[in-house]
Formats: sequence, C-alpha cells, structure tokens
Amino acid sequence: MRILILLLIILVFPLSGCESKKSQSSKKEIEFWTIQLTGFSDYINSIIDEYEAKHPDIKIKWVDVPFAEAEKRALAAVLSRDVPDLINMNPDFGATLASKGALLNIKPMITQQEYKNYLEPAWHASSIDGFVFGIPWYITSAKTFYNKKIWPNEPPKSYYELRYIAPKINKYVLMPSLTENGQMLKIFNKYDIPIVNKAGNKALFNTKKAEEVLSFWKYMYDKSYIPRESITEGHRESLEKFMAGETAFIVAGENFLNIIKENSPEIYNNIGMSEQLTGSNGKADFSIMNFVIPKKSRYPQEALEFALFLTNPENQLKFSKLVAILPSTTKENQLKTSLLRPIPVLKNSKDLYEIIDYMTQEVLLGHKTPHQALDKAVEEWDKILAE
Repeated sequence: MRILILLLIILVFPLSGCESKKSQSSKKEIEFWTIQLTGFSDYINSIIDEYEAKHPDIKIKWVDVPFAEAEKRALAAVLSRDVPDLINMNPDFGATLASKGALLNIKPMITQQEYKNYLEPAWHASSIDGFVFGIPWYITSAKTFYNKKIWPNEPPKSYYELRYIAPKINKYVLMPSLTENGQMLKIFNKYDIPIVNKAGNKALFNTKKAEEVLSFWKYMYDKSYIPRESITEGHRESLEKFMAGETAFIVAGENFLNIIKENSPEIYNNIGMSEQLTGSNGKADFSIMNFVIPKKSRYPQEALEFALFLTNPENQLKFSKLVAILPSTTKENQLKTSLLRPIPVLKNSKDLYEIIDYMTQEVLLGHKTPHQALDKAVEEWDKILAE
C-alpha cells in the first residue's frame, strides 16, 4: 500500500510541474519599445503590472532605447524576423516605415469611439494618405527660455521682435538651428505659409511671405545676431551655447530644464520662461510621439489593446503630472487651441527636409536670393512628391 501511495505522489508532482510550465509558456509576450524613458520606470512598470493583472494571459516585455539609437534600432528591428510588437517613435520616421510597407494600418483595427478618444490633430500627425500608422501618445510644445542676466526685460513674443533686441545686447540673441530636420518649414507654418496642396503631390511654399521670412533670417545672420553655426548645427549645440551664456534666448522643451540645471546651475538660476516664439499668426507648434505596430508583429491585436491602455486618458494624465507634456486624448482636452495644425506627414520626409535645409543655407550664405532658392526647392519637392 505504501509503495502504491509513493508511486502516485511521484506521478502527480511531475504532472503538476508540467502544468505550471505549460501555463507560463502559454502566455503571449508583447514586446514594446520606448525612447529614453528609464527615468520614468516606476510609471511604466506600474502600467505594465496593472495591465498584466487584468490580462493574465499576457506578458509585457519593456525595452527602453537610447534616443541616439532609436531610429537605427527600430529600422533594423522591423526588417528582422524578431520584431517588437509595439514601437514608440515620431511621426516622420513612422511615415518613412509606413511608406515602405513595414507598419500596420491602425484605422481598421479600432472602433469609431476609440478613434474619437484622441485629438484629431494627433491622428492627422500619425497618418499618411489616409493610412493611420500610429496610435497617438503624448504631445510636447516648446517654450522660450531666456537668460535674465543678458535680457532682464519683458521677453519677446515673436521672431520679429528679436531684431530690435539683438542690437541692445552683447551676446547672440539665439541660435535657431535653421537647417535641422526642415526647421524652416515649422517657421513657415507660423506664418500660415502653405506647404503642399490637399493631394500632397505639389509644393506650395514659394510665396512672397516665405521670401520675407527667409530675408528676415538672412538679415539676422548677416548682422551676426545669430551664430554662424545656426546653419550647420542642431539643437544640442544650441543648448550648449545657451548653457555657456553665449545666447540670450532658446526655444526648447521644458524637459531641457533638468539638463541646464545639472550642467549649468548659474544659468539655471537666472532663467526666465515665456511662451514659444511665434510668427505672424501668433500660434505655437507642437510635436507628437506615437506607437506603431510592425506588420511582422506576432500579436498585433494584443499590442494594439496594450497601446490603447497605455495611452488612455487616465494614464496620459498621470504621465503629464510627471513631465511637461500634453495628453493627446480628447477627454483631458489639454491641447491648447493656439497650437498649429501639424505640417502634413509626407513620404520621403527626410529627403524633403534636406532640400529645405539646403535651401536655407543657400539663402543665408548669399548664394541664391530667397525667390530663386524657393523656386528651386519647390521644383525638387514636386519631383519627389510625384513618385
């Protein structure tokens, strides 16, 4: 009898162990990537824990990617066999991947109500030719920071005011990074200069107003009110000049305040902050981050459901209390009416932006007049848009 009981125990326990392993292996693992969010691990992990508790058949694997490596690693991942199920990226890069057929169209996968939960401009920024490649996440809008030791007076509200401030200070007024990722297009947008037609196949920005805008920046460059590096370097170098006390103003996200505080406490202690510098329409622009689902994802529906949970109004509101962002959900109604409609998301945006950057350099260096440079840029854009 004892031998029989012992045999039963031996048989039962291995079966129990196998059942436990089987239960673990039956879970669907959703791998999702974020960009440089390790400082918010408590927030992300709390969302993961809550979601896994509600979905015992799902295991979430979070991978945080350094900002400098984000696009390179995302591109390599979507082209490989072992792809993440959900990737955080900006709309420009998302549009590039979507145009290559690497991403899923989100629109057919969600309900009408789920679509309405997010702001229309956020969807607009995550779409190309009716193909919705991204689920909106958070929105950021830059502020104008200024060194009160250099400029103790009322801060400017528009770019145009800078030409009157610049002669009164013995520093550069700011470093605008005019040739970084098509920056001049964002400036054009602040003057209601049209970028492309509704069909997205013809450029429209060679206008008199655009000529005036380019002439303004050439004037600022020729007078040395902005550094020579304004047409060769990016926002990182712009930040370094501000932290070194070489520029009076900088337009940047509030997240840069921590960098200034850590690296240049004296500058930080003398910082003033005002609304983003604007053009003639008095409006500020914004940037958005979203999530995309690669076409090769093993669990696209499950990835979508997690993305909708991560970006729901409650979770976005929690995030906005930790960092200076705006939720992309309509329930919170956080998007200010002063913010612009984003520049249309276009295929081959990298190539198009390079044309704009080169156009800007040609004008500021005096190689072409604004009229000549704009016409040439539009001609080159039209060739790409027609592809």
